[in-house]
Amino acid sequence: DLYYLGLARKIGVFNQGVGPETRHTLGARIWKGGIPFMVGRGWDYDVEYAGQFGNFGPGWSEWNDRFRRTLRRYWSGEGNLIGELGRRMTGSADLFDHDNRGPRSSVNYVTVHDGFTLSDLVSYERKHNEANGEDNRDGSDENDSNNHGAEGPSDDPHILQLRRQTRRNLVASLMLAQGVPLLLAGDEVGNSQGGNNNAYCQDNSIGWMDWSGLGGKDDVTSFMSELTALRRAFPQLRARRWVQGRRPDGSFGVLWLTPQATEMTEQDWNFPEGRFLSYVLGPLEQADAPLYVVLNAAPETIEFIVPMLPQYSRWTICLDTSPQPRLGAELKAGSKVQARPRSILALSGSR
Repeated sequence: DLYYLGLARKIGVFNQGVGPETRHTLGARIWKGGIPFMVGRGWDYDVEYAGQFGNFGPGWSEWNDRFRRTLRRYWSGEGNLIGELGRRMTGSADLFDHDNRGPRSSVNYVTVHDGFTLSDLVSYERKHNEANGEDNRDGSDENDSNNHGAEGPSDDPHILQLRRQTRRNLVASLMLAQGVPLLLAGDEVGNSQGGNNNAYCQDNSIGWMDWSGLGGKDDVTSFMSELTALRRAFPQLRARRWVQGRRPDGSFGVLWLTPQATEMTEQDWNFPEGRFLSYVLGPLEQADAPLYVVLNAAPETIEFIVPMLPQYSRWTICLDTSPQPRLGAELKAGSKVQARPRSILALSGSR
């Protein structure tokens, strides 16, 4: 069972300024009552909640707005985000690693019922809420979106290709991230609200779900199925414990790598305008495979070297969001590969 509370602070899930021994009174009782999965969210404009994000108690999961903003900003082309991106892709321990909470405390999403749909996120840079009757004053002005060259609908093939690829990147990032993924219904078929990011009051074609894209060029249903299968195949994407770096015995939970396949240093994390991030998620069991993830939000191709780890000699591409995917290609450790512009690669390691 799953229970969602949009105004969870109202039941005392947390109280500012008190210690762990007295926090989470009613919220803790609800969890101890046997409900296996409690999801909370503070209201977006709730002043009381603003300083409490991440402070829900054990047994609770929270909508992670930091994930949404970071992934939107990264794939819209903003640089200097790779450190923040790395934290969001590995469960957001900086926000939730306390009071015996685990990675599933983070409910990751890029779109939800309020705000832009996924299609509008890649098609509009401004909200268009005129139909709401408030002179476009309602709804958030901070959408972290990118229209890719034209505001609203376009028939330019280049713009449409960029929009489709960004949608794939955002969904793939969501499904590759540790934590609990949350998808918005209709995003898989390109549902649009015409740039309205506050359509709660629109009981008409603006707010209704449009399924006409099913089976068309904007339909990513099959792609989402592939991502779901990938997530099932790699348990480290569904980890219940916080990921660790290299351990004393040489094993690792995650290795952050430069394009030269060396482990990242502080200088690498602060690379000016950096838009490339790659890392290996180690297997949870020795017999399982590691997963190498390559994120490239740069508008140009970046060459990288396939990881050279003693126990893995070959890597197979199992995800490629570029227009000409190289799925199934086997690469030797140490070989050079092109990370195409604005794309994601994932590779499975084998001995």
